[in-house]
Amino acid sequence: MSEILINRAAYLHNLTQISNKVGSKDRIIVILKDNAYGHGALQIAKLASEFGIKFACVRTMSEAQEIAEFFKNILILSHIPTGDEDLRFIYTINDISNLSVLKSGCKVHLGIDTLMHRNGLGEDELESAFEIASQRNIEICGAFTHFRSSDETSAEYFVQRENFAKAKAKIKALGAKFGLNLTFHSNNSAGIERATDFDDEFVRAGIAQHGYEQFNSSLSLKPVMSLWADLVSKRVLKAGQSVGYGAKFTAKEDIQIATYDLGYGDGLLRYAGIGELKLANGNLLLGKMSMDSFSTKYAGDRVCVFDDARVWAEFFGTISYDVLVKLSPIIKRTIV
Repeated sequence: MSEILINRAAYLHNLTQISNKVGSKDRIIVILKDNAYGHGALQIAKLASEFGIKFACVRTMSEAQEIAEFFKNILILSHIPTGDEDLRFIYTINDISNLSVLKSGCKVHLGIDTLMHRNGLGEDELESAFEIASQRNIEICGAFTHFRSSDETSAEYFVQRENFAKAKAKIKALGAKFGLNLTFHSNNSAGIERATDFDDEFVRAGIAQHGYEQFNSSLSLKPVMSLWADLVSKRVLKAGQSVGYGAKFTAKEDIQIATYDLGYGDGLLRYAGIGELKLANGNLLLGKMSMDSFSTKYAGDRVCVFDDARVWAEFFGTISYDVLVKLSPIIKRTIV
């Protein structure tokens, strides 16, 4: 059966590189949302915990519950308040109205809108947020922002840093008034690469922990995942014969081809038989990809589909995140 292999040494190398740059592993928040960017939340949580990471971040409460045993703190980014929250976790305040619905006793981090204009509070809402939280016995224990262009060489990254610095000053003053001990974080993976000073902040390591840099930085990260497919069948495709739907590939000479057990039903971006899409061994996909399989020149009982998602991302005109996060959670993931 198809399988995703998670390279332990590469993952620990990446965390080491990041911790060396930011000054301590204790300042790293690992982002494990969406099945750890397709790598497997449980597998990556286990490795991060073994490395000594104590803080993780996920998308939903169910994701937090899945990895609860591994971390002291788990921040949930996109929880929609119900009043029935699990008090073990920290919840993001994406809109000031969240504070009126969350269960009393919750811990929260304030999302701060510094330029993204997607989620978060404006600076003019901060005082009200602290008042409401105090009235409802909700503990504000931190605040953060998200950079909209840290992966682009524009000045917007620095504008947002300055905006967040102003918001932080106000939040610290309000926190002191209410006797709160606050945690701050702003730099995502691209921000970690760009920043030279992390001030008093934690960092959020998302795609960087998995080995993907946004710039040619000095971190020297290593891709962690390789995707493997197993042989279903093999045959000789004779000259003039075609393989797959729509006969998109026709052999010019007799070749031995094989079908392997991964397709777009497993979350791979669908290859339509147009252009040259290569596997890790350099062989081309032949003909249209099927829902559950693809064809290529025979290369043994198992082939590596990719060991660097950027190859597929570049072919499809997208980003590595898109390739990785779509991979089906039912594909077996093994730490090696």
